Amino acid sequence: MAHIINKLFILLLILVACGGGGSSPTETDPGDGNETNPYEFPNATNLDQPSQIEIVTWNIRQFPQHSTTKSYVQSLLEAWNADIYLFQEISSESELINMVNSMNDYSYVVDEESGNLGFALVYKTSTVTFNSKNELWSDTPNSNDGDSDYENNAQYQFASRPPMENYITWTDGTKSMDLYVIDIHYKCCGDDTYDSTDASDETTRRYHASLLLTDYVINNRASDNVIIVGDFNNVGSQSITNPTISPFTDPTISSSTHFSMVDQDILTGPSSGYSWQGWTSSYSPAHFDHIIINQPLFQYDATTTMGVIATPTETNTAATTVADRISDHQPVFMSFYP
Repeated sequence: MAHIINKLFILLLILVACGGGGSSPTETDPGDGNETNPYEFPNATNLDQPSQIEIVTWNIRQFPQHSTTKSYVQSLLEAWNADIYLFQEISSESELINMVNSMNDYSYVVDEESGNLGFALVYKTSTVTFNSKNELWSDTPNSNDGDSDYENNAQYQFASRPPMENYITWTDGTKSMDLYVIDIHYKCCGDDTYDSTDASDETTRRYHASLLLTDYVINNRASDNVIIVGDFNNVGSQSITNPTISPFTDPTISSSTHFSMVDQDILTGPSSGYSWQGWTSSYSPAHFDHIIINQPLFQYDATTTMGVIATPTETNTAATTVADRISDHQPVFMSFYP
């Protein structure tokens, strides 16, 4: 019996020394220093440069659409380190506010009129001062009255999302610039055919929205620095003559001389560069997300850079996962030296 007990005691010692057989030597134990943060993106682009203004527009797709969305987005915003972010499709303002409140050196402004797919301005408090906002045409009817006068129901042309005009001041401590940054989100779907006889047609509404905006800026902000950003939903032909954007881009329309689409080379370039790639859709890629400036800002063209931020590359994540957890739109940025 004593012999058996000795053998059992030796076996117990061996098991204790080996960790009881409950773990594999290839497993990572908590606290061993080998953990990785899935929301750290070392390859993400740093847009920030001294004395430069950086602006990013992003349709964030029903933010937050997944339990991990806020973690992804916060990490990307902090990595990009831009002065100004303009968002579309904010489904939960409280979630956005909670996210921004946990970010160093950023604050926010949200719209009051766009319901569950709203706008948000997120800005760096060390370089940007928020002065005021104006939700354009929010006091007009939001219904189709069936007539050809698109001004008397302007909110309807913008698909219940009155553009949010933000008056801000940027400074680097030496130079400063006042900006009116207008955030838009046009009606989706349809085609690229303008039908003046159908007031409910999607393209007709988008075309009317662009007419309203060009007239507003020309008549009210001609001497101000204006930047119009957002999701224009210009389906169909990806060209400067697409009715959705033509009042800004088509040289045969007189209003276009007052504006420049900063990302026009992307619009007219290969589809692989578009902001919307249709990762989880049967529709073809399209460049929906734009940055448009008015005439007073033309003088900074030589110092301007722009591009689409490829979120799958930035996060080293599969495109379908990006679409499901972050957004199916990729951000578009503009930076310039005033």
